[in-house]
Amino acid sequence: MLTNTALEPAGQDYVTIKGIKNGLVFKLADDVHFDKVLDALAAKLGNGSSPFSSGAKVTAFVDYGNRELTPEIQDAVEKAFLAVGEIQVKVYQEAIEDDPVPNKLLPKAPYVYKGTVRSGQMVEHDGDVIIIGNVNPGAHIVASGDIYVFGRLRGYVHAGASGNVRAIVAAAYFEPIQVRIATVIRRSPEAYAHPAEMEFAHLEGDQMAVEKMSFLQHFQTLIMSDKAVI
Repeated sequence: MLTNTALEPAGQDYVTIKGIKNGLVFKLADDVHFDKVLDALAAKLGNGSSPFSSGAKVTAFVDYGNRELTPEIQDAVEKAFLAVGEIQVKVYQEAIEDDPVPNKLLPKAPYVYKGTVRSGQMVEHDGDVIIIGNVNPGAHIVASGDIYVFGRLRGYVHAGASGNVRAIVAAAYFEPIQVRIATVIRRSPEAYAHPAEMEFAHLEGDQMAVEKMSFLQHFQTLIMSDKAVI
């Protein structure tokens, strides 16, 4: 079984992210000044070039901890998300109320790595992997599920490592050295003909295709359909 092998970068984390069935939970530190938390949230969300701005429907549940939730604080957090894309923002309590399914029946939570994955470093996880940062040449990402890179992807990635042919690899700046989904491998050219942009890779039969991120929502609808052929 794949396991987490990457170490988190040192330093104070004012915002932590975890995946649940209905979206992503953003846990905000409640023991520091709110301005620091807001700056950390904006930094994690990026400057508008992250996959959050692809148009895919994402629900963000915000856990404010013991901090008093004033209208001003809630409005500031919602504006931080709106600066990235049309993301539905809810208070974390709503995630609990909307999700009566026992935890043992939920899909495996994604592994979120914050920082640059450097040459020679490997991140492995049994489930989805989310990289909030860059993946340098010589770095390796291996996941049994999907791989999302909120930054520049220039390393080696293997999604669907346990044989999942519906897995995808998505990045804000897509220029990997090699992409593998299940058993299908695609090696990229030494030099790209166009600047890196928001794209994702998926399988069409035994061939790999790379599409613009704007097609992702349509692709996800297709694979959820019984008529989809992947």
